[in-house]
Amino acid sequence: MGFWSWYRKLSLTNKITIAMILGALIGFIVGPEVAVLEPIGTVFIRLLKMVALPVIFFSITTGASGVVDLARFKKIGALFLLYWAFSTIISSTVGLTWAAILKPGEGIQLAEQQTEIAQVNILDAFIKWIPDNIVAAFANYEMIQVVIIAIFVGIAAAFMGESGEGKSIRNFFKAGAELSMKLTSMVMEFTPYGVFALMASITGTTGTTVLGALAKMVLTQWIAYASIMFIVYPLIILFYLKLNPIQYFKNIYPAIVVAFTTCSSAATLPVAMEVSKKRLGLPEDMVNLIMPIGAAINQHAVAAELPIYVLWVSQMYDIQLSPATLVTTIIMGMILGSGGASVPGGAVVLAATLLQTMDLPLTVVPWIAGIYRLIDMPNTMLNVVGDPLGGMIAASALGELDRDVYYGRKVVEG
Repeated sequence: MGFWSWYRKLSLTNKITIAMILGALIGFIVGPEVAVLEPIGTVFIRLLKMVALPVIFFSITTGASGVVDLARFKKIGALFLLYWAFSTIISSTVGLTWAAILKPGEGIQLAEQQTEIAQVNILDAFIKWIPDNIVAAFANYEMIQVVIIAIFVGIAAAFMGESGEGKSIRNFFKAGAELSMKLTSMVMEFTPYGVFALMASITGTTGTTVLGALAKMVLTQWIAYASIMFIVYPLIILFYLKLNPIQYFKNIYPAIVVAFTTCSSAATLPVAMEVSKKRLGLPEDMVNLIMPIGAAINQHAVAAELPIYVLWVSQMYDIQLSPATLVTTIIMGMILGSGGASVPGGAVVLAATLLQTMDLPLTVVPWIAGIYRLIDMPNTMLNVVGDPLGGMIAASALGELDRDVYYGRKVVEG
């Protein structure tokens, strides 16, 4: 009873970590017989799949319908969105590249070898993304089609302007997003039990291969994040903005600390906005416009993270991916990362969504949940560091970036 009372007071993250450790221990001790617990994990995976569609749909429609507020800031909005698209695709490509180089899932065979390569024409693959039946897209779990539907619906709502109907539909999307997030939070409460059951089942049949798979995957994530933060960002700062990259990291350091310790872009947003105004030299109105949007859609770490999962799983199951699938993975990493960044337990939901879209096994999803804290800290930090950079690019292009503030030669009051 004492243990149960103590356990109930723990945070969900700690519960998941304990569940993963206990599941692994039980699996090692009991062996294959522990697979009797697998149905519990299967229920957990089905629940994740249940919430994925509404979460992604309402997150994207809410974001897209809100972008219309950039109308009077067309130049700022266009520059930032261009930065978002370019940098997010680069981030997704970096993640995919490191997974291909390091091969975190290689040598960890979890199933019979599959030698067939899906022969998919890239043009045909893109055409199939376009939905011809909204209901069928949802019913058949065609995630890419649902994403496209959400984008079109959100943009259409944006064009409705400030009319009564326009406000009503945007409020509906916001309510739907809040409802789906609440639903996700409820499902996430079941995560420790699902993680325990599946971890016990997997380790009971595969032994220490699971630990090796996780360690190599986490290392790949860290290297991808470091490449973006310490190579991609400095190159942009040095050659496009013509500023000292080291000064950028010094200026944004308070936001980095908050992001790393809280693992929350939302919690870090006030600090990031403050340093953007007072240390980076961004105009206040531009900060107020760009930073909240950036926190919602400009998720470079998530864009890099998701493709790594795809290659990791395909390597463990010896599934060979076609070039069209790799292109799809990059684009889906960009879209899903932008659409589900604020979802509670979002990495677990998005990982399940992407793997489902790619017809890959979902067995590894509880593993991701169990060790995600190790990924989440540098993940959030990278996401937060990339947001003000987009604002600086827009401000520099418009001649509004105050370089004296950036170098500390001028103090911004207030």
